[in-house]
Amino acid sequence: MEGFEFLDQEVGLEYCAQDEEIYREILEGYLEEDRRQELAGYYEAGDLANYRVVAHAIKSTSLTIGATELSAKAKALEYAAADGDEAFIRQNNDEMVAMYSDILDKIRAAL
Repeated sequence: MEGFEFLDQEVGLEYCAQDEEIYREILEGYLEEDRRQELAGYYEAGDLANYRVVAHAIKSTSLTIGATELSAKAKALEYAAADGDEAFIRQNNDEMVAMYSDILDKIRAAL
């Protein structure tokens, strides 16, 4: 699909039986499920259990649309939260959120 070169569309299309219409619907749903505020709230509260749940969701949904690098960063944060590694989270949260914001902005512009 044109306009989505920033995503690994091959990966995204695998999750929807190569159907571009379904892929577009999944992208729209991804925008609607923007989890930045939720993640920020748990981050600021130091609530690692719920931070982990949201990081897991970002990891999974990002992989589904083909945002593989973002998915990998969210996965690392999910595992860090599970391990109680607050230092890793502090060092990497902002970069992942910036990448997530960028992906959301690009999808919004492409749709």
